[in-house]
Amino acid sequence: MRRITILFFLFFILFYPAQASAQPPVEIIRVILSTPDNDLSYERAKLAFDRIIMSELDETVVTSTLDKLETEARRISKDGNDIDKLKAVRHVIYESGTWNGQRPFTYDHADPYGINLNNKLLSTYLDTRLGNCVSMPILQLIVAQRLGLNVSLSTAPAHLFVRYTNPTNSRSIAIEATSGGYPTRDIWYHQKMGVTDTQVKNGIYLGNLTKRESIVVMASTVNEWLMEHDRYDEAIELSNLLLEYFPKDIHALLTRGGAYGQLLQLEYTNKYPIPSLIPPPLRPRYRQLAIGNVESFRKAEVWGQVPPSRAEPSNINQ
Repeated sequence: MRRITILFFLFFILFYPAQASAQPPVEIIRVILSTPDNDLSYERAKLAFDRIIMSELDETVVTSTLDKLETEARRISKDGNDIDKLKAVRHVIYESGTWNGQRPFTYDHADPYGINLNNKLLSTYLDTRLGNCVSMPILQLIVAQRLGLNVSLSTAPAHLFVRYTNPTNSRSIAIEATSGGYPTRDIWYHQKMGVTDTQVKNGIYLGNLTKRESIVVMASTVNEWLMEHDRYDEAIELSNLLLEYFPKDIHALLTRGGAYGQLLQLEYTNKYPIPSLIPPPLRPRYRQLAIGNVESFRKAEVWGQVPPSRAEPSNINQ
């Protein structure tokens, strides 16, 4: 019964966007993350997340473009092995042809990190053909999953990339979507992005994520959207949900710490120059926010992440 309920609600939010938009973002994402393993879909999850950010998203345009890419990739790799399929996925995305309207996908040098959140949406990437370190690997991931490949996401500082894992011997390779979709070695992320051995050992970067963990990482864009709209309590709630499913999600941990910090500033620092001026009834909330802020960043530091500077709240003993 629980499985039927989950699948029905997932169908509801994916195919009835107007009604789904009334649902709190964290509840939409909670249902998706509780989906059974065999039913997890990168494409459906990404479209659901993007619809939270852009309620007017035209899903049919997105799926139509994906259908063309898949069809051509299957034609190219017909009767081929996984390597042939990976090459076909790269070809239909990065090489010019009728399947992409003679407009291959390329890197957006004007906004490589997706500072404009709309540029992280799949629909934007498919329309402009200009991508970043979030939209580019997610497109490659989705087309590869459509071809039945065992792919997932992996992370580096402020960066996502694709991993293919051989189902026979469990060997994996990194695929760098922002560099033409070619395989790369993990050492590249150490050299170019400053990934440390400590961070890898602690599981926050370069990991071989599960499907569910990959979807958790994809949901980070929704968290950024909540922060951008000053919905800090919701960002904390969503961060806690993401950490429940992927405890080493460094982005969620840092977002949670930042959201606690923003609430501290809005509710206390801007109003009370010193903690002793905080009215007693408001002090439990102050302590909660202060502890959440400090503990989130301290845990990130233990894992080897150097967090952005934070305003350390003063101690309050009363």
